[in-house]
Amino acid sequence: AEFDWTPAMVADLKKCEKNLLHFAENHFTIINLDQGRTKIKLFKCQKRVLRSLRDNRFNVVLASRQVGKTTMMTIYALWIACFMEDQRILIVANKEQTAINIFRRVRMAYEMLPNHLKPGVLEYGKTSMALDNGSSIGISTTSSDAGRGDSCNVLILDELAFIPNNLVDSFWKSVYPIISSSKKSKIFVASTPN
Repeated sequence: AEFDWTPAMVADLKKCEKNLLHFAENHFTIINLDQGRTKIKLFKCQKRVLRSLRDNRFNVVLASRQVGKTTMMTIYALWIACFMEDQRILIVANKEQTAINIFRRVRMAYEMLPNHLKPGVLEYGKTSMALDNGSSIGISTTSSDAGRGDSCNVLILDELAFIPNNLVDSFWKSVYPIISSSKKSKIFVASTPN
């Protein structure tokens, strides 16, 4: 998209790049069951989780259902993909349809961003997207070969407590090496108790 930059757009771009919470509260769109598409309003505990995702390499969020665990992960994933170059983000869920649904949220939030915040798109599919800043987001399922052959900067594991017991060991051996080649790669685990 071609457009004329205004001073307000430049200021907003710089603020979003530096401030995850500003990006989330001013530009991240969710689908609210009562209101439809709307900008997210973060609770204090959600802000704390987002700061933790930003500041820590390893995060585990064990919480009840419908408190926004997955949404916090998708906010972080989109922020990193849009404002940092050459980032590889992999979202892994316990079922393929769950992974696709999580990625659908990321895509919808990306589509709703104002043009001045969006890097261009090189690839845009049902299970992955590649941006022209070199960053990409993809999905996988919690299988024994999840992520095998890949490396990534951010590994997001959703509903990890619901991996069948017979797959836990082989799954972990498959996914841990994809972040171990970097001292800065991050792992985020979010799950309801099981």
